[in-house]
Amino acid sequence: MIEIVIGVLVLVSALIVLIASIGIVRFNNLYARMHVVTKVTSFGLLTMLIAVNLLFSQLWVLIESIVIFHVLIFLSPISAHVIAKVSAWLDTNNTEKKSLNNTETPTFSAHKDNKNTKTDRD
Repeated sequence: MIEIVIGVLVLVSALIVLIASIGIVRFNNLYARMHVVTKVTSFGLLTMLIAVNLLFSQLWVLIESIVIFHVLIFLSPISAHVIAKVSAWLDTNNTEKKSLNNTETPTFSAHKDNKNTKTDRD
């Protein structure tokens, strides 16, 4: 009976991660994609960790699962915040649908508006 519950939890976890992957491709801007990555995949990992704990039923597996889940819960928002700040700093246009297979190399400058900066030669 426990094997059926574990199998269902693993299938639910895989389905959640599949839906998150489709959402990453389907959403049209960076912020919506970050939401999918930080929220939905955390829930998918949680269901997988519950299944692993039910399968092994050992204390060290439970402790490792708790550590893994807390690292994910604490670091996901931090990484999403850093990506959002860099996106805002680079002033990316998030409203247009961009291909994930874009072969253009982005160019970065030290200043947002380097046309109006004065140098010593001016």
